[in-house]
Amino acid sequence: MKSVCRMCHGGCGALIDLENGVPTAIHGDPDNPTSEGYFCIKGKASLDLLHSPDRLTTPLARTGPRGSGSFEPIGWDEALDRICHRLTETIARHGPESVALGQGTDRNYQEWVFRLANALGTPNVVGPAHVCFYPRVMASIMTYGAFTFCDYEGDPEVVLLWGSNKPDTHSDGVIGVKLLRAVERGSRVITVDPRRTRTAARSELHLPVRPGTDCALALGMIKLVVDEGWYDRDFVAEYTTGFDELAEHVREYDLERVAGITGLEPELIRRATRAYATASRACIEAGTGLSQNENSFDTHRAIALLCALCGNLDAPGGDVIWEPMPIEGRRAFPRSDLLPEEQARKRIGGDRHRILSMSGWVAPGDLHRAVVTGSPYPVTSLLLFGSNILASHENTELVRRSLEKLDLVVVCDMFLTPTARYADVVLPVSSWLERDQIVEFNSYIAARRKVATVEGCRSDEEIILALAERLGLARHFFPSVRAALDAKLSGIGLTWEQFTEIGYIRNEKRYRKYRDGGFRTRSGRVDLRHDGLKAMGYEPFPVHRPAPPPDPELPYLMTSAHPRRFYNTEFHQLPTTARRRPAARVTVHPDTAKREGLTDGDEVALFTRAGAREVRMTVRISDSVAPDVVLADAGWWYPGESSLDESLRSSVNHLTSNDRSDVQMGSATMRGLAVGIRRVGPGRG
Repeated sequence: MKSVCRMCHGGCGALIDLENGVPTAIHGDPDNPTSEGYFCIKGKASLDLLHSPDRLTTPLARTGPRGSGSFEPIGWDEALDRICHRLTETIARHGPESVALGQGTDRNYQEWVFRLANALGTPNVVGPAHVCFYPRVMASIMTYGAFTFCDYEGDPEVVLLWGSNKPDTHSDGVIGVKLLRAVERGSRVITVDPRRTRTAARSELHLPVRPGTDCALALGMIKLVVDEGWYDRDFVAEYTTGFDELAEHVREYDLERVAGITGLEPELIRRATRAYATASRACIEAGTGLSQNENSFDTHRAIALLCALCGNLDAPGGDVIWEPMPIEGRRAFPRSDLLPEEQARKRIGGDRHRILSMSGWVAPGDLHRAVVTGSPYPVTSLLLFGSNILASHENTELVRRSLEKLDLVVVCDMFLTPTARYADVVLPVSSWLERDQIVEFNSYIAARRKVATVEGCRSDEEIILALAERLGLARHFFPSVRAALDAKLSGIGLTWEQFTEIGYIRNEKRYRKYRDGGFRTRSGRVDLRHDGLKAMGYEPFPVHRPAPPPDPELPYLMTSAHPRRFYNTEFHQLPTTARRRPAARVTVHPDTAKREGLTDGDEVALFTRAGAREVRMTVRISDSVAPDVVLADAGWWYPGESSLDESLRSSVNHLTSNDRSDVQMGSATMRGLAVGIRRVGPGRG
């Protein structure tokens, strides 16, 4: 049977072998037009996930102190009744804004979480948006009114991979296979990445940028494009605002200064800029690494300006503006109209990180600070869907204090994660093989069909429907998930049953749509200068904010990445994925190893300040990073540890804080963080 994998954000086509209705094997679907049969190690671990003996299969109620992991099993009705009773009490006492909802990386139920929040009347939804996809989304929307994606099928002459390792990560329905096919047809690749990935090693040019300095690089590239006349004069004259002011703004980002900031050779910057700007067709694949520092929003906006200046916006082989298909999906299903304006104005952090607030999200740092301080008002309850925030949110110590102070913590997950150990009620959820869903990406919609049932588990959508009914909100929802799926598909005239027979519908591209009516901005043009940002108290042009002066005690810049076998904080307990990666690694340059007296396999401690929590990792020595850069595994925790501290001993978010965050989006500095390193002893194996 055909389906779509959801072991990561990629959305690869899957073929599921069934014997007597039971899944026995899963393979890549060679007929899938997006993934073309590709299927990674995570997808191959799907049956591990389905049958894991560590799966939760009954609701749990806390019986011991928070974090102790002491629970007793209870029934579903009792669990849901307890939750709704507590929620009703806190809403009556403190208002609906005292309830916060949270989720991890979207599993195609993000719009359900937002619909529940809007129906409840709370503006507070927290997730990874600020360090993931939304800085890029909002920068695109603020600049030209829409979100874009790389048109690999349009045969770009040059692909600029910026903080993205697409052949390994396969994110957001744009599978790396499409990039590789474009390369086979002649596309040239330029990679901007602090580490020499496999992709970077095979690229025409690799720019090993110093972590956290990408915004300066983008502004320097814009200056070169303007000074050398490499921009599209006709497009700039007819479809943009603020070109002359932008040219003046980037004057200070001369090549020598940018080279000094980024650690790159001036001639390498020039060659890369010229190759991209003078290509007949070119696109930029900007990854989430760019979103994880204090220059997050302005970095993505500078890249958006570079794309527009060079005439690659909504052009064949360029960055194409997404036109959603007419289904009730990411835009309509959340029902933002249900949230009263007076409630929306109460969104925590909305007065500080206004661009993030416009997207409907709350930055974790703002939420957890509000819980701990009680300001601007009490936040008493947190409902988490698929999010291990103790391992994924920045500033772990603040997250822990927040979880300890909350009156009610509900966690919906498949496993008893460190975060779930802090819950009052834990609800066991299903995997992707156990639910029906509509998969919506920029290039297609597809059907994910339920093929298995784990007794005692429910999907997040089913949990949300049950909560809505008990809270008196059923009128805003549907009698069943199937009815919701039918409603979502009504715009294209299909029922869920009909859609499953079709399985996959491609979203056909149209180019240069702006010629029919301009861009979806107030000016109708690409806003190189954004007066709306200025009115909100921000700079109208992107600005690079430099890191603090170097500290001799913290001589290295830490960047991070998720190992290919895992997805964010997931799959550390699955045999297929965890077998060859028993411990977290930190990659250091040979010069660093010599300076610090390290050998391969040593256990080291990473630290940021005296007295603060250290992070333990295993050393890997490689010249794939610069001598002043260390590359740490991200999202790590050890499921087999009974001690919470030991479980999180390799979590890099013990080192992160909210001290240096992006002013528009609240993005935490997770990459480009100054750290020290010291040997602890031989590795643990």
